Amino acid sequence: MGTSRLLIRLTLVTTALVMAWVSPGRLEAQTASKKSSQTRNFFAQTGAPWTIEAQTLRYDALQRLYQAEGKVHITSENKSIRADWARVDLEKQEVQLAGSVRIQYGSDWLTGDKVIWHLDTETGWVDGGTVYFSENGFYISGKNITKRGPDRYHVSRGTLTTCDPASPDWSIAFADLDVTVDGLGWAKHGSFRFGKLPVFYLPFALFPVNKERQSGLLMPTLGSSNLHGLYLEVPFYWAWRQDMDWTFYANAMEKRGLMLGAEYRVHHAALGEGVWFLNFLEDQADPDDLRARGYPFQEKDRYWLRARHTVDLPHQMKMFLDLDLVSDRNFLKEFQSGSVSQSATNRAFRQVSQREILNDQTITARESSLYVLRRWESGVASMDIRYWNQLDRKLDETTVQQVPYLRASVTPSSLGLGSTYYTLDASAVHYWRPQGDTGLRTDVFPALAYPIHWFPYLAVEPSLGLRSTLYQVDMSEKNNTTFQSRWVPEARLSASTRLERVYRPSNTLAVQHVIRPDFQYVFIPDIDQEDLPLFDDLDRIGRQDTVLYGFSSFLTTKKTHTPPGQDPQAVYKEWARLGVHQAYLLDEPIPKPPIETQPGKRFSDILMSLDLTPERYLNLSYDVTYSPYQGRTNIHDLSLWLNSHRGDRAHVTYRYRQDMAVDEIIGDIHVQVRPTLSLYALYDYSFDKHETFKQSYGVHYRHGCWGLRLSYREEAEEKEVSLALVLVGLGQIGGVLAQDGLVSMTSNP
Repeated sequence: MGTSRLLIRLTLVTTALVMAWVSPGRLEAQTASKKSSQTRNFFAQTGAPWTIEAQTLRYDALQRLYQAEGKVHITSENKSIRADWARVDLEKQEVQLAGSVRIQYGSDWLTGDKVIWHLDTETGWVDGGTVYFSENGFYISGKNITKRGPDRYHVSRGTLTTCDPASPDWSIAFADLDVTVDGLGWAKHGSFRFGKLPVFYLPFALFPVNKERQSGLLMPTLGSSNLHGLYLEVPFYWAWRQDMDWTFYANAMEKRGLMLGAEYRVHHAALGEGVWFLNFLEDQADPDDLRARGYPFQEKDRYWLRARHTVDLPHQMKMFLDLDLVSDRNFLKEFQSGSVSQSATNRAFRQVSQREILNDQTITARESSLYVLRRWESGVASMDIRYWNQLDRKLDETTVQQVPYLRASVTPSSLGLGSTYYTLDASAVHYWRPQGDTGLRTDVFPALAYPIHWFPYLAVEPSLGLRSTLYQVDMSEKNNTTFQSRWVPEARLSASTRLERVYRPSNTLAVQHVIRPDFQYVFIPDIDQEDLPLFDDLDRIGRQDTVLYGFSSFLTTKKTHTPPGQDPQAVYKEWARLGVHQAYLLDEPIPKPPIETQPGKRFSDILMSLDLTPERYLNLSYDVTYSPYQGRTNIHDLSLWLNSHRGDRAHVTYRYRQDMAVDEIIGDIHVQVRPTLSLYALYDYSFDKHETFKQSYGVHYRHGCWGLRLSYREEAEEKEVSLALVLVGLGQIGGVLAQDGLVSMTSNP
């Protein structure tokens, strides 16, 4: 039973309601009885009183005993004791119970045939009983149950299960069991059973009794592979503090040595929320064996440090830290199972930040960043320190790092001169690298706008801006510092109108359809920038003399409902959004047009964007570009999400790039065939290469307190079949058999 519900000590004193007058000097016990339902209170010096109800209730004033028969019910706040017969000794503060006994403290309960219970210490003895722990759904039954303290039990000759204890699908039978509430259970001489059939012998078994954080060893992972040999990973969990914990990993690999790992999690009011991982290995691998398997020996000391951390700083600032530092280019390819795998890392990152590792195992430029953000009503400011861990050592010395990148933006704000508004974008960044030019760049871009509205027919907004860029460059070859500058004016003219209509299919539903044609002209003169340094795209601003035109269309619904006894309430939702745009180059060629154009052509491709979210069961996003000259589409980006009220879901992503030979589809689906049976599949296929990158299929069956997971995964040359038995309350035990010789058995709590 939960400690919060059990640790309530009551001291019962001699206070009783005498049901008959006792004459002085009379030696025999005075008794009284009534056969109707009666209620009496035991008043404690502290805490709440105990109340007893029964069909027949007798009180012996001389011995200070209550005896109750028939539907006995003894209660105190959230504590309840029921039985067919009870004898309450006020002197010993002891209750003897018999017949359908049930003692309930909060959500936890205990049943038995015969019970002796001490109300003050909350200890007792049960003959032929069952204890239920609501925190994790454990039922523990035994021939004898002894409650030795507020949080300690001993059970002899019994069973443990999360199934119906009367007829469990699985159970652990034991000779002796010691349980510490809010702690661990320790069973001796046990056997694991399916139904009544013993499957294997357990000399001892250790399991958590609650869902709270407890320090101790976690389930190990055992396996074998051609790359690592036999391996055994043992994790140890340390519940250091209520808001912080550590998990330490020791992975002994036959061919590689001992890999040590640590996982740190924090959820602290001042320190923020995050998860950190570090794995280190002094590699003992045979270089020739690695080379034969396609992994040339890289480093003897190998590591991977990664983290996701978010902190709320003073003055409404927020900090985001992303780390991804790897010792060599093959580390993530060689170690793809257990706690060090990228899949396990991403699962942990999703739990705390929703920011996964974007780069897969093949990307050799690993990105880390420290980002600080401050928002206010009319603007935003940020600092970004970005570092690329270049695993291609030939590029490591020349890779440009941004340490730091400062930005500030002011949204359109009134200048105080009629309808004139201003915006401001400013940045300062320091570029550094071990070899090559380094420097500091500041960029300031103020702009003025004067919106004009002929409501509701036309909105026109001319704007004019001037970009000023200053450089301080440290030239590595000339060993000197130069100062350079750039001034780039920019003029824009935008215009739009709005056509709308409202449809009312019913009294509670209104649909608004809006069409918004828009037009924009952009002019940037040709500025010579060839002598300026080139750190990123902002250092080359191309000439523009372009018209961008098109339309956007929106469908918005308004649903009205009236809760009982309240005023009508309206809910607005955007069902659909469609945008179609094209650019026309008044002066060609343009180095970087707003929409991609064909060489030597003035009209750009037609860009269409569609978003559909009619209900929570459907979400569609589709971007496509169409070339009017070639008569074909050059880009497709499609994402489709489908969900059902019963748990079915499907997701399809399709990507196509005409000029990059990208033509692939990724789809995954989960079908809830029955409440107890679900199927899932994932498929990643390249139409261009006629190759399946990844595919996996699985089935999950759940029956009450247990389940089975069977799955198949194929990726590159690796094929894997896994089978896992899920035991509610204990975790899962699984096996993996892979084509490359990998065999692993894992058990997860």
